[in-house]
Amino acid sequence: MLVSGCGHAEKKQARTAGHQLAAGKKARTAPRPQQPPAQRKINCDQVKCVALTFDDGPGPYTDGLLDVLKKEGVRATFFLIGQNVHGFPAAVRREVMEGHEIGDHSWNHPQLTAMSLPAVKAQIQRTQDAIAKASGGIKPTIMRPPYGATNKRVGQTIGMPLILWSVDTEDWRYLNTARDTRVGIKEPQAGGIILFHDIHKPSVKAIPAVIEGLKKRGFTFVTVSELFENRQLKPGQTYSELMPRKTASPAPVTASPPPSGSPAGPAPSRSGARPQQAEGH
Repeated sequence: MLVSGCGHAEKKQARTAGHQLAAGKKARTAPRPQQPPAQRKINCDQVKCVALTFDDGPGPYTDGLLDVLKKEGVRATFFLIGQNVHGFPAAVRREVMEGHEIGDHSWNHPQLTAMSLPAVKAQIQRTQDAIAKASGGIKPTIMRPPYGATNKRVGQTIGMPLILWSVDTEDWRYLNTARDTRVGIKEPQAGGIILFHDIHKPSVKAIPAVIEGLKKRGFTFVTVSELFENRQLKPGQTYSELMPRKTASPAPVTASPPPSGSPAGPAPSRSGARPQQAEGH
């Protein structure tokens, strides 16, 4: 009986060791979880940049849009509605893993300035939680208030930079691919932020031509955070485009006496030829 018991224990230990060894091999060979690509370093003070942004998704056309962006090598920014995230979690995860930026666009698109501050906070927090769950832990650091409606109290409650736009395509109003294409190509300027909606099929259909047209105009496509790489965005403040950096004013003339013809120099003589007037003034 004693010998039999020891033999059984040895077999059990061998099986256990075998399971542990197999488990160790599986752990070593299991693929590591993918990580989102890093934000690129693009100096939009020197490069002609534009940011494509898409509101109100994810939706049934988001995957098709992501196919286009991937094919063209373009990164964009998606401002997501919290209640829509639950229906398309794979699209949210794909946005993150393909290098796009995710922004908060509230839970169900209310006018935040007409709400109590606790209600505003709930709109943001519920959306943050939904996005984090779908994306694998990524939470937005920028927010776009529905309708662009915000004020000081709302901005302070949200606690993130508020991203508006410089080009409103009004794609939701017209639902016209040709118009969306025309506006999307012609209106953007360097440092601009273009507003589209990926929940509308005509808008998504316009994007290939918009990308082609803007590339021909010399634009580099960036996410919102890449656009403002060299700026410090402040929570609660609104941003609609990248403004050029202010250039330093010319140094004042300090020569004594000031040279003739300088702003501080002597007035020209009244005798002689009259200065010509510039045309159109």
